[in-house]
Amino acid sequence: MQSVPSQTGNPPPGAAPDPPAAPSPACANCGAPLYGKYCYACGQPTEGLVRHFGSVLSDVADSVLNVDERILHTLVPLYLRPGKLTLDYFAGKRARYVTPFRLVFFLAIIAFFAVQITVRSGLTRYAHFEAPPGSAAAGTGEQDRHFANGDITFNGKVVWNRQSKPLRLAWLPDFADDWFNDLIENARVNLHDFSSGNPAQIKAAATRVTLGMFSVAPTVLFVLLPIFALILKIFYVFKRRFYMEHLIVAMHSHAFLMFSILVLIALSLLRGWITPHAAWMGVPFSLLHAAAWIWIFIYLFLMQKRVYRQGWFMTGLKFCCIGFCYSILVTFGLMFAALISLTGA
Repeated sequence: MQSVPSQTGNPPPGAAPDPPAAPSPACANCGAPLYGKYCYACGQPTEGLVRHFGSVLSDVADSVLNVDERILHTLVPLYLRPGKLTLDYFAGKRARYVTPFRLVFFLAIIAFFAVQITVRSGLTRYAHFEAPPGSAAAGTGEQDRHFANGDITFNGKVVWNRQSKPLRLAWLPDFADDWFNDLIENARVNLHDFSSGNPAQIKAAATRVTLGMFSVAPTVLFVLLPIFALILKIFYVFKRRFYMEHLIVAMHSHAFLMFSILVLIALSLLRGWITPHAAWMGVPFSLLHAAAWIWIFIYLFLMQKRVYRQGWFMTGLKFCCIGFCYSILVTFGLMFAALISLTGA
């Protein structure tokens, strides 16, 4: 006959008692019960640095780079679905994606690094170029009149010389004056090499200035980001969105631009590797390259329309005006980058 448990909840006679419940782990910092990887009371993580080194490196990579499945969840809609990341972020769906700042930061670093390598490779090939005698690139052998002999002259007067007529600002300490004069000397040498140098000097100056521009470019980009967000705020002032919402739009659009640069570089590299062995692939790669350029403008237009939800005409009008304003900003940014790159040694 089968025994029936008593109404009091006690086990029937002769039945084995239930094993005692395992004690709940407690936070080593405050003693509160733990229910996950972090203490709900004080926020301390359950795992410290005293563990396997590989596990620590994995956590560092996840914290700094977000190297996990979120990369694929982010990059695919970033390039193929205009406005998807931004709208999901506004709707609170953020856990599956890389955060906007990390996304634009690391894509910018990778993109400009790839551009530097590509440009350096192109300048290396240029080093084997021999200019014909008498051409401008071959150098005339004449001293230029503005940046020769350690002087910078204007209207026949020496306005700067590192030794005899340096820049001195009374309100700056001596080390700052020396730093500014070093920058001016670097710019003078580069300009002198451009104006009257031989092909090797011109190539070296071009390498320094070009790579210097791309070294400054990420800084210029992150300066332009909040300004671009301010432009969006002005053009969509009646949408009553927070400035931070426009900044999210700016970061996602710039992340797309950085990723597009990587796509264009990858297509160029693939074309250079494949077409020497299969010449017929040149036309498909040219079409893909052109499509990638056209997609940049289509994507940004569709993103602007989907995020701000205005009609086609108003979106097109504002897209052109914002693009014009941003082109002016980029022009000033490039001029600033070129000016800074001239001072590079």
